[in-house]
Amino acid sequence: GSGLGHRPAIQDVADGLDAWLVIERGLAGLAGTAPETSAETAGGPGGALAALLLMAGLPLATWLPPAFLEGGILHTFLQAGPFRWRPFLTACWHWWALFLLLAAAQGLATVLLLPPLVFAIAAGGAVAWIGLPVLALLIVAVLALTEYIRVLAVARSTRNPFQAFALATRFVFRRPAAVFGLYTLSLALVALLHALYRLGLMPLLPLQQWLLVLVVLQTFILLRLGTRLARLAGACTLLRHAEGELAGPEVVLEKASLDRRPA
Repeated sequence: GSGLGHRPAIQDVADGLDAWLVIERGLAGLAGTAPETSAETAGGPGGALAALLLMAGLPLATWLPPAFLEGGILHTFLQAGPFRWRPFLTACWHWWALFLLLAAAQGLATVLLLPPLVFAIAAGGAVAWIGLPVLALLIVAVLALTEYIRVLAVARSTRNPFQAFALATRFVFRRPAAVFGLYTLSLALVALLHALYRLGLMPLLPLQQWLLVLVVLQTFILLRLGTRLARLAGACTLLRHAEGELAGPEVVLEKASLDRRPA
């Protein structure tokens, strides 16, 4: 019952990569499954290898759908004119490999760097009141930068991660007030949703009523997905407002269509 309410795989797919969600899943998994894992892998190295492959494969499986769809979503937000399926799907395929690589790098950095920072701040006692705002500002900056790498890659029709990183860094830090305001508001809304769900709704739900739990869970997932889409739409709107209408997505997709036509 409680597993349905707290560790749904579809939630990870809908969210993509939110830093605290990755840490929460990792720590909850370590705390909740360590005894069983020890018992299961005591029989030999085969069980340990299978567990490691499973731990490596599940995040990859949850990254694939968002990485594929994000190119089409960003193209839709950046383009002028009505929605069309063909450019959407072409953009999904065109930027899929780059966005999957970015998601893997972002997830790895989150898992390796964020827990030590959190534990160091927690062990600091009174100093934590200074460290927490700095950590929150760092999370906002990294999230804004990683998402603007994707936005600028689509807007500038590039699949070069270093070029997209340079463009995103220049854009984000030239407009810190607007960008940090957008991402701070978005993350505050996500934190509020988490608080309402975990502290307000889940303790009151009768876990025996699995259908009710499922409905509440899917509503929460849709709301989180909505906040992510709204954040990406806001980032694209801010870029278009700052630099005017962008023809890059249309140009690269038209070129890709022409390249596929027979001579």
